[in-house]
Amino acid sequence: MKKYKEFIKSIAIVMGTQAIIYFLVKSFITNYNVMNSIMNIPLIKGFVYFYDSWYPVVLLTAFIIYKHDKNSYYNLTFTMILGAFLSHITFIIYPTMVLRPSIEVNTLTDFILDFTYKTDTPAVNCLPSVHCLYCFILSYYTLRSKNLNFTYKIFIIIYHTLIILSTLFIWQHIIEDTILAFIYAAIAITIVSIFKEKIKKVLGFIF
Repeated sequence: MKKYKEFIKSIAIVMGTQAIIYFLVKSFITNYNVMNSIMNIPLIKGFVYFYDSWYPVVLLTAFIIYKHDKNSYYNLTFTMILGAFLSHITFIIYPTMVLRPSIEVNTLTDFILDFTYKTDTPAVNCLPSVHCLYCFILSYYTLRSKNLNFTYKIFIIIYHTLIILSTLFIWQHIIEDTILAFIYAAIAITIVSIFKEKIKKVLGFIF
């Protein structure tokens, strides 16, 4: 455990802070804009398994990058923090809600999807999708890492793509949420790449 104390501390700050701020913002916003997508996407219940695996997959991907490419990991954490900051500012300025269907529970997949809906009810602060945001950021740092082998990269990119698709196919998000998540990921990545040395000095206490 001591060997990975730095990783545990930094990722706990990144993920914990994001979760706390999300629920705090959710607690005081009452008026939401109901979002209707420009695209009609079918409900594919089986994608709930990819959606629900988001937390462990994010942690695992971050750990792989930490273990094999620490410089990329430091930039990754700063980028995740900045992306989350942009997202929560948006949640406050323009709070959104997505309406989801009622699920008739007949199978295990139905039960898991229904449980997922009930643990995130109502589905608010959707624009952008933080699920997609972190997947885009993690995929970027996975691809640009020179120390990760090709097999790692292919598996990570495919799985993160499936998680992104899952947000749409189980109707947790609409396509606009995914698009803005991509834009915010690109903005955060660009800012960190330009100011990474200054950011390290300012936020060095995290590590």
